Amino acid sequence: MKTLSHLKHAVMVVLLIGTTFAVAQEPTNQYHFDGNVKWMMLSDSGVLVASTGEALVGIKPNQSELHFKFDRVKNVKEEHLEPVPNTPYLIIKPRGLFNHTVVVDIVKGKIIFDSKAEDWQNGVTSRYFIYPEMMFVVNGMHKDGGGKYTQGVGLYDMKTAKLVNIFKRKASNIMVGVPDVKGNTIIIPGMKNVTAYDLGSGSEKWTAEVKNATRISSNDENNEIYAFRTKGGNTVVYKIDGTSGNLLWAEGNKLKGNLARYEFTPAGLAVVCNVDNSGKKGLGKLASAKSQSKIYLLDTNTGADLWDKSPKTKGYVSHFYVENDGILFGIGSGGINKISFDGVPQWKKPLKTGANIQLMARVPKGVIYISESDADIIDMNSGESVFGKPIKYKRSEAVASAFDEKRGQFLMSCKDGLYTVNGNDGSYELINNELNFEGKEAAQSIEIRENAILLSSDQNMIWLDFDGKESNHVYHRAPGKSAFGAILAGALTAASAGVAITSSAQAGMLKGAGVPPYNSTVQYHEANAENFAAVADAGFQELAKRFKATKATANASFILTKIDGGVGLIKVDKDSGETLKEILVKDKKPMYEVDEFEGVLYFKADGNTINAYDLKN
Repeated sequence: MKTLSHLKHAVMVVLLIGTTFAVAQEPTNQYHFDGNVKWMMLSDSGVLVASTGEALVGIKPNQSELHFKFDRVKNVKEEHLEPVPNTPYLIIKPRGLFNHTVVVDIVKGKIIFDSKAEDWQNGVTSRYFIYPEMMFVVNGMHKDGGGKYTQGVGLYDMKTAKLVNIFKRKASNIMVGVPDVKGNTIIIPGMKNVTAYDLGSGSEKWTAEVKNATRISSNDENNEIYAFRTKGGNTVVYKIDGTSGNLLWAEGNKLKGNLARYEFTPAGLAVVCNVDNSGKKGLGKLASAKSQSKIYLLDTNTGADLWDKSPKTKGYVSHFYVENDGILFGIGSGGINKISFDGVPQWKKPLKTGANIQLMARVPKGVIYISESDADIIDMNSGESVFGKPIKYKRSEAVASAFDEKRGQFLMSCKDGLYTVNGNDGSYELINNELNFEGKEAAQSIEIRENAILLSSDQNMIWLDFDGKESNHVYHRAPGKSAFGAILAGALTAASAGVAITSSAQAGMLKGAGVPPYNSTVQYHEANAENFAAVADAGFQELAKRFKATKATANASFILTKIDGGVGLIKVDKDSGETLKEILVKDKKPMYEVDEFEGVLYFKADGNTINAYDLKN
């Protein structure tokens, strides 16, 4: 939902060029409900989800009938929603005294799990998604065939919306951590042990004597199972034989710090633990007083740490990539380093960088990083600047960037202005140091248009020629939005703007895949379309079609602002800045969503009605 007091999800607001007459356009479709529309949310799949108090409803673009209406899901608040990233699934989380949990496939328009309908007493006490199998695991009391409630763990296939099996548990050995599925086996961590069950029969295969494991992970390359347990402020790792359940590391390997992440590498199991020293007293100015990450590489045969000494981090690891020849990692407080699998630093010394590394991505000359105060392309072999020195600039909450393929140069916008960086020789130039984003905003995105560079924020659009000279600038302050609100919304949006150009820019979200490539928005959509199409499920197939259809950069922005006659939505050409269309909605505090890809405006009208307007024509 967007309102004029909460615009962090809103598209930019622009000043109308000239004066045009706004006409109240008739909606293309109208949806009437018995209850008042509480909120609206546009999903990545293009389905609008809304709560009317008496039902949860879904609307697909350009369809006159509701996509779904679930009467048994009522009075859902936005804070109870949990979209599952890169899937068509939406979890409706528990609220109140009962743990009633629902999962909806919003693309298919079906409820695929309902703890009440599935006879889980008072809902489920815990739940987990298991990737890439798309399984949903729940824990609680389930009604058996005799009408009695017994402790159990349920496994559901989200693609088919069917129960795979219920695995009976004793109340004294409930599931306490994240399970894993390997082949036809589910491995469940419990209070007293780790238990493996056959998916088909539900029968117990083996148990391993590991108490209170918080996470189970299987190595896809072999029959090894790993159990992670938190003990005090430390982590203990156990290895289990996947056939017998025998403990191969009987005592477990105790690691300092709480588990942050782990990766299977060609040389062993890499584990990152965070050591929090923030509340400890008496350490004074010792280096050990600093909260930091510790990185371990465990021998998968013995469990021993292969490294004599953990590499220095001096802060928490925020980026972590497994490369063919070692591990590359970045620190949240600044700094990048690379360690070979034998524990030897590959670089003479760690690379110093600014804090808050917003982006690390592979480019033809090496790896580009962008922090809040500097940027550079580094040689992966030496850890040194490819071109001699980094670009340093004033501390910026976010740095927008783009690659101009035609000219072979990167563009970066920060507090200094707009830089161009030659991708071949590293030469850089501040081509504009007078960017004036009104409303104390900063550039959130950069687009390479045919004849200009377009920099955009919530309320500004600035066009520059390729020499950096400003050719056009439009701005408009949204009605009812205070100056404080404008600053806050801009800061919230800017926080993520710098990492939007690659699907895994946030701290290595692709497990074991190495440093991701520097992708454009087009490449991002192409990659997602390919990934979704590979999943044998109708919901994912529809997601693939949407991403494939929307991979090209849109040629217009749809903006809510004040126009003649009241509040309205305008369509602005990204090349000329001209207003192509206006729709008057006459609401001082509108509730609305804009699907830019399909060209549809959804607007709450008269309390219990949602109007849909066609913006394409």
